[in-house]
Amino acid sequence: MANQKFGNVGLPHARLPRWHSTTATRSHGRQRPDWALIVPIPASLTTNRELLFTRFGDTVPLVQCLQSRIVAGRPDADAVIAVAEALHADVKAVLAAHDVQVTVTSVPGAATREDCLSAALAQVADAVEYVLVHDIRRPLASTDLADRVLDGLRAGNDVVVPALAMVDSVKTVDAAGAVTETVDRSRLRSAQYPRGFHREHLTAMLAAVEPTDDFDELTLARRAGVTPAVIDGDPDAFILDIPRDIELADAILGCRLAQQR
Repeated sequence: MANQKFGNVGLPHARLPRWHSTTATRSHGRQRPDWALIVPIPASLTTNRELLFTRFGDTVPLVQCLQSRIVAGRPDADAVIAVAEALHADVKAVLAAHDVQVTVTSVPGAATREDCLSAALAQVADAVEYVLVHDIRRPLASTDLADRVLDGLRAGNDVVVPALAMVDSVKTVDAAGAVTETVDRSRLRSAQYPRGFHREHLTAMLAAVEPTDDFDELTLARRAGVTPAVIDGDPDAFILDIPRDIELADAILGCRLAQQR
């Protein structure tokens, strides 16, 4: 496993640190966290392993997605990775190589995104009230963004989604590619991750998913009568395109280390 490569990079070679446990170790005497971070890794990513394992800076996207839990000085907070069975061993090896201890649960069968979310929720501690759902494609979302999503939940919102205002001109076009209309962008937003949910609402929404649904958490929320609250997003929480954006990701992490971003 240590020598298997993905894209231009690959898992770290030679001796990987021993995998401690599939469940995070908790320190006695610490207050149980009221929130958990969930990272679903569905079977659809088996054809895009670079998104999980390509190195940039001193990290990989999968590990960077956990930074809102780790870097913020909250190593005792819950974090659950629900991963398709075909990727389970590779994910464990990468986390072990970076000495990251979180709960990892394997999802058999089709392992859709909603399957992974349901499996992850089943592993979350009973005391957890709020859940942040991340998207592996957006590994550079900042700790500050995660904090603000949590603040929105604790302020009484049932669902919180970060979003950026549309700044580009938006057009509609016909079948021939001709511009037919300029869209009013003043009310348009680009939704991002992580998205925050009261645990009970997310559990109920997932239970109501139909096999024919085009799965989207926000659509499910509105169908359930819950209006998502929108907060200001983060320019860094964009969808990372590998290998195109690797140098950009390196630069962003470098600026953060230098406290310039």
